[in-house]
Amino acid sequence: MLKGIQMDDKFIDNHLRRCVKVLFPIVPLRVNIESVGLRKPQMFYMIVEKIDMQNLIQIRMTQVNDHSQMFISTIDNAGYEQIRVEQSLHVSFQGFIDHLIKILDSCKREELHLALVAENGRHSLQIFEKSSFKNLTHLFLSMDSASTESILFHINQSLQVLQEQANAYSSQIQQYQYEMSAKNDTIDKLKGEITSLNGKLIEQENRIFARNTEEVNRLHQTIKSLNECKDSEEKRLKAIISSLQEKIDQLTKDVYERTERMVQETKRFEAIREDNLRFRSQNSQLKEDLERLQANIASQQNRESRSESTVSELKRQMAEMQGQLKLIEKQRSELEVELEAEKNICHTKKHALQLTTDELAHASTVINNLNKENMKLKSKIDLRTEIAMRQEKLILEKEKQLKELSSTVSAIEQEHIRNRSSNEEYAETVKRIKETTDILEEKYRRSKYN
Repeated sequence: MLKGIQMDDKFIDNHLRRCVKVLFPIVPLRVNIESVGLRKPQMFYMIVEKIDMQNLIQIRMTQVNDHSQMFISTIDNAGYEQIRVEQSLHVSFQGFIDHLIKILDSCKREELHLALVAENGRHSLQIFEKSSFKNLTHLFLSMDSASTESILFHINQSLQVLQEQANAYSSQIQQYQYEMSAKNDTIDKLKGEITSLNGKLIEQENRIFARNTEEVNRLHQTIKSLNECKDSEEKRLKAIISSLQEKIDQLTKDVYERTERMVQETKRFEAIREDNLRFRSQNSQLKEDLERLQANIASQQNRESRSESTVSELKRQMAEMQGQLKLIEKQRSELEVELEAEKNICHTKKHALQLTTDELAHASTVINNLNKENMKLKSKIDLRTEIAMRQEKLILEKEKQLKELSSTVSAIEQEHIRNRSSNEEYAETVKRIKETTDILEEKYRRSKYN
């Protein structure tokens, strides 16, 4: 027994501990505790260690819930010879170690089973295979209760491992906190940028809306003035045409009342009357074109943006139209004077009416130019609408990036919460092991003094 204790002490010696090699790492295995006909399954940590350069191995069992319950079996060459003879083994010491590791791996896969049998104050570890007929025992080893020094040594080693794990988790938590702080700074920066962009966008939209409103109001006033001028011009032209028609009718009556010598002049006068009729039809067409232009402008008021250069161009064109209408009025007054003259004056008036027709055709050309300007204004509106859509798309992309960052922060926070709960569990385990250590030390002191 003293020899076994001395071999056990080699595995807790600080100098020899550096030569210890772990053959089977710590793994929780189910072990049936059998004592006086009672069987109770419990979980034990199983580990197999070997000291290099020596044929010395140690099998150590530690109860999962109570680390003070520890059983040790230390085997050297002499101990293995006794086991080999008792159990009829046919392998060397190294072959026994390899076979033992394979058996424990099978126990881990639950292909084989473990039982700790207590009999007459001694314990025996049995490794067996369950069968429907009879359990087949592969190996059994004598297990001794670990000394207090061994228990305290291994508990301290477990505490050191747990402390290292706690330090590693603490450093990892600090790293996570640092990353979360960096993420929060980035999020705050992005929020500031988004707020600034939203403010700039709102300010730009307000400026565009105010400018467009002002341009629309100006254009409404311009259209109103144009309509008033058009109505006055139409009334004046109708009055002139009516007076001309009356004069033509009077001249026609005068020509028919003349003598046969004025037959040729009468034919010419009829030709002039036909020209006047064409002039009336052309005036009607001009009126229809003006009404169509007014309808097109009214249908496009809600979509077009008006610029100051376009308004000034419309004013210039209207001034040109007014000058042209004044010229037409002057020519018509000349025509009225010439109609009162002889047949030569009637011929000259016919030429003046032709000039008037040309001027009206020019006015129709001006109206077409106005339609082209309206199309240009519509294209400008489409361009500004496309710019606004691009700005809206940029805002949506920024909001998407903000959502992705928020999801990343949430994942980091959840990981932080899981790590914190894990640290609390480790702290609780360390606390429980320390309490057990204190109790064992107190028992050891009492037993030592007694």
